[in-house]
Parts: sequence; C-alpha cells; structure tokens
Amino acid sequence: MGKHRATGEVRELRRRLEGQVLVEYGSLDGRLLAAVLDARRTRLVQLGPLKPVQDEANALLFSLRRLTRPGPPAAIEAARASADFGLRRLTELLLRPLELPDDLPLVIVPAAALQRVPWSGLHPAPVSIAPSASFWARTRQRQVIGGDVVLIAGPDLAGAAAEVETLRGLHDRPTVLVPPTSTVSAAAKALDGAALAHLACHGRLRSDNPTFSSLLLSDGSLTVQELDLRGIAPHRMILAACDSAAGVSYAGDELLGFVSALIARGTAGLIASAVMVPDLEAVSLMRSLHEFLRRGATLAEALHAARATIDRDDRRAFVNWCAFTAFGAA
Repeated sequence: MGKHRATGEVRELRRRLEGQVLVEYGSLDGRLLAAVLDARRTRLVQLGPLKPVQDEANALLFSLRRLTRPGPPAAIEAARASADFGLRRLTELLLRPLELPDDLPLVIVPAAALQRVPWSGLHPAPVSIAPSASFWARTRQRQVIGGDVVLIAGPDLAGAAAEVETLRGLHDRPTVLVPPTSTVSAAAKALDGAALAHLACHGRLRSDNPTFSSLLLSDGSLTVQELDLRGIAPHRMILAACDSAAGVSYAGDELLGFVSALIARGTAGLIASAVMVPDLEAVSLMRSLHEFLRRGATLAEALHAARATIDRDDRRAFVNWCAFTAFGAA
C-alpha cells in the first residue's frame, strides 16, 4: 500500500510539473547529492563536497555586495570578474552534473546550506524555489479568490516611491501606500487578503532573532513576528527589499525569515532577494515583471522574462539580475 501511494504521489507530481524538472538537493556527511525528477524517470546524482559550494556562494554574495557600492574602477572590475566566475563555478558544481537541457524550467528544493545561492543566475530558463516538493505541488493548485493589488513604498529609498508610482498605472485601482501613509498598521491592513502585494522598502535580517527581521515602513518596522501573529499571507508577494530572501538556519535545517514565514501562512508565490539590491536600477525590472504578470505568467516566468530586459553591463543592474529569486509555483 505504501509503495503504491508513493508511486501515485510521484505520478501526480510529474503531472503538476507539466514538463518542468524538479531537483531536490541534500547533504550527507559533508557531501552534496541531488534527486532529479523529470518527465520520464527519477535519478540520484552525487555532486561532491559541500564546503566548496558554500565557499563559492559566500564569495559570490560578497562580490555582489561590493558591486552595489562606489569604489575605484579596478576594484569594481575585480568584483565583477569574481561574480562572473562565481556564477560559472556554482553552475558547474550544482547544475552541470545533472545534464539538464538549458531550456527546461526548474523547480529547486535546496538544502539549508544552499538557501542563499542566487539560483536565477545559474540556469537560462525559469527557476522557482520551494522548501519541499509537496509545498510546491500545493502552491501549484492553490487558486486566488478575489483580493486586491497592493503597492507599498517604504522610506529612505530614492527609487521606492518612483517604483510604486510606475507600477500604479499597470493595475486597475490598486491600493497604493507611500510615505508618510505607508505605516505598519496601514500596510498590515492592506496586505491581509491581497492577491498581489509589492513592497519596495529596506529589509533587515536579525540573525540573532530572525522573528524580529523586518521591513522598514514609514512609522516603524513590520516584523516577521507581526506577519505571523496577524496571519498575513498575500497570494503572491514581491519583496523588492534588501535581504528579504535571507533566512537563518537552525537545528533540523529549519529556516526562519520572511519567505518561510509567508510560505507557512499560505502565500503561494514570492519574489525576494538574498542580498542588498540597488533600488533605482530595480524600477525598470519591476515594471517589466508586473507587465509579464498581467499577461498571465507565473512569478518564475515573469522574473525570467523581466531579467532578460536587463543591461548586464551595468554593474548595479547586474546585481539585480543575479539577486532576485522566485519562490513557489504561483
């Protein structure tokens, strides 16, 4: 009975993937492995030691942060070269051994140690991240019932209000909050039950107590704890905020942060960034993203299409090309 149930679950998962490939990473005794589920078969691929992958991911994130800051041309050029090398090396370590076609969309379930890998920059087709295969399958079938489009800008970001105003014209009567009206209480009320929410604001990760990680609004911070207590979970959410995809790993590989809190509460799809992102350069990316969403794309499809419009020769735009990741199937 158990075997037949497992076989049925795999068959149903394949049906929902609709040609996408599921890759679930794990680690055992310091070594990485990947379970690959495609349209025809399931296979296990041994990838090698975990530590070189972690070291490369950390170096890449450092280079991306360096590219957001001013500096002499030689230092900027070195950081860009390091970032390009990091993307190639992580692709070689994590994806190349799987021998997957470049045009196949991927659903990736990363091991906890790989949560901050900028997966979108490693594969030429759409990529979505999920905490588990079963979660992804649930979000694939979850339908939004009603709900508004909510656009919120936080303070102290030169591009945030411009970003929200640019997006306003793409939607029919959205709820728009910009400083000084984008308060914690107003934002929480607007977000509750939203079909699509977009927040352009500073994000702050509290590694010592991740439930107090927060999004900075006009009169204070909207914390992970507040989201959890209020049961706030928009159907789809775009967190155009620094470090919004970052989490803190605890015993048992539990990851706490914005994404995990929203997913736990029922959000079916998110876009977030694991590093600091240049806000002014994000405006055109976010406009393109919303345009593709209006055409019926999933978040992963829309992000992939929007990233294709970026001029990667611009170092700050390149950071945005790397940094944003789609979560879930919505």
